[in-house]
Amino acid sequence: MPSYTLDGVPLDHPAGCWKLKRGTQRRPLPGARAVRVSVTGRAGELPIVGLDHEATSFSLTFAVTGATPSGADGGYAQMETNLEALTALLGVRNRLMSLRYEAGPIARIADVTITAASEPEIWVGAARARLTVVVEVPGVYWRDETLSTWSGSANTVDQVVTTLAGSTAPITDALIRVTGPATNPTIRDVASGGTVALTTFGANTISAGQWLVVDAQAMRAALVTTDTWELTGGTDRTGVMVVSGPGSANRWLHLTPAMAVGDPFSRAVVVSCTATSTTSASRLEIRARRSYL
Repeated sequence: MPSYTLDGVPLDHPAGCWKLKRGTQRRPLPGARAVRVSVTGRAGELPIVGLDHEATSFSLTFAVTGATPSGADGGYAQMETNLEALTALLGVRNRLMSLRYEAGPIARIADVTITAASEPEIWVGAARARLTVVVEVPGVYWRDETLSTWSGSANTVDQVVTTLAGSTAPITDALIRVTGPATNPTIRDVASGGTVALTTFGANTISAGQWLVVDAQAMRAALVTTDTWELTGGTDRTGVMVVSGPGSANRWLHLTPAMAVGDPFSRAVVVSCTATSTTSASRLEIRARRSYL
């Protein structure tokens, strides 16, 4: 049976204080942020690809009972107490909450906020209530719970990032690391065509014993001399990175899964990395979590 957990608290309370109603909507597909361009003298509209997704929202409906946390019947007063506890759980406003969805071996998480709630429907004699809330996922995508690290070649095209296989949505917050020696390293996401490169003359070399660390979400890069994924303490390279591809004016590399021809169950992130002056020690590494629509 699928289940939700919010900030570590089951939304199907183990003692039955509250339960999610069956049929609660689950993870609707996000819509594209619409852009329409029409031109005089041309039928229809200009086709536009690469549109970003809108934030997604869905509803959760709870049945609140008069059960105590130990499972006893506490009547109407306990139902009010349970309703207050549930609204306090749902009413956090100073931060995003972590919502976990689990169905058998599948586990997905998303940072969410509650944007609306209905007036509770109360049945006094039965000590029951019903409450519906609207959950919004500002970041759109659901994610794996844990980070994984993939290692590949610093000078090979069309490499499958095996740890991100099965993703259905772009990974926008990857950490990318190139181990030297390497000159003019360029990393390309094959599906989207986006690239990020260190090709500025005079600052385009990663020596042996150095690592170029790129934070795609923060749009920062640094050259470090210790085996780390942290950018702090290194030599800043943000200003000399060369970024190209769709949306590159305001974002860095988005790792985008692509479906194999005719097989919707085969979804892979494929990257290319090219550089000169490499050796067997030169590596490309990616640390990220899979992403899902």
